[in-house]
Amino acid sequence: MKPRLLRIIRRTAFFGCCALGGFYAGQWFWSETPPAEPVAATRPLVEELPDFTLTDLDGQERNIREWSGQPLLLNFWATWCAPCLREMPLLQTLHQESPGGLQVIGIAVDRAPAVESFIGEAGVTYPILIGQQQAIAAAESFGPEFIALPFSILIAADGAVIGMEAGELEAEELRSLAGLITELSAGRLTAEAAREKFPGS
Repeated sequence: MKPRLLRIIRRTAFFGCCALGGFYAGQWFWSETPPAEPVAATRPLVEELPDFTLTDLDGQERNIREWSGQPLLLNFWATWCAPCLREMPLLQTLHQESPGGLQVIGIAVDRAPAVESFIGEAGVTYPILIGQQQAIAAAESFGPEFIALPFSILIAADGAVIGMEAGELEAEELRSLAGLITELSAGRLTAEAAREKFPGS
């Protein structure tokens, strides 16, 4: 890991814990009804890429369908989430290698100024989309209720949703995801077969 990125991670980890606690406390305080029980287990992942629009680092609205025709790895993250920051160098490497034409897209559940400042220092070059409640809504449009960060969703070039990986991605997991995309792109796997081989399925 680059020393500069490691310093950023250490610096933000403490503030991230505080922000995460404050976020959920605020969600509870302002809610008009008691929080619902988690329903991720009873709401399956959708089979097709949903339609949503978020802003990019330049403040321009970008629709996720702009990347239609490419396999995608959507990574939901935040600047205050230490595991999110730890996996970013691996995602950057994956973006540079682009196995099977895979496009990494980061979706920050965060405030734009914090994201812009972090990305400027971290040297991440894959596309970043930003939102707060809008990004949470985008995450939940895939089916399971938004619970915690980070998590990533693998999507085939034809828009078929292959699977969701919750938690910090490790190098071996990313190799598995890249392998699935390579097989899909070569026509050696169908979307259904790729779902069955998806890590954790």
